[in-house]
Amino acid sequence: MTLAEQQAAIVAALTRNGPVPDGFDLDRVQAAADALAFKRARAVARAWPGLRAMLGAELRDRFATYVSHARLPEQGGPLADGRAFVRWLAGQMPLADDVALQALSVDQRWRQTARGLVPRRGPRVGFAWLPTMQCAIVAIGARELRLRLPRLRR
Repeated sequence: MTLAEQQAAIVAALTRNGPVPDGFDLDRVQAAADALAFKRARAVARAWPGLRAMLGAELRDRFATYVSHARLPEQGGPLADGRAFVRWLAGQMPLADDVALQALSVDQRWRQTARGLVPRRGPRVGFAWLPTMQCAIVAIGARELRLRLPRLRR
């Protein structure tokens, strides 16, 4: 195995995208991977402040579960990492209104690719439902229109 292949293997192990290569201490690599996941979670919390408010103390544990099967995006940094995490979270639980709004805002400006986020070309029409505020948000480009809907009574 060449040096480049060995380096790629240890990076994959540290980002939890591959097994720990032979010759490395499993516990130490896992401890380093945990530290890197925590650093990723902190960066995502800074880029997505609504997540910290929504999840509180659960943020680190939920993010650790997420990173156990999610690759670090190659493009877009913590914003792209956070957008992928929010997409994953939406399948687990309802999103807080401010997180749904930030996701809509990110989606208006950025396009998701296999490598992460890239700038969007041209306007986009987007939609989000805010359950706490009981309103729908329609976004056209960078402009947003809020539509308050009446509560349905049973």
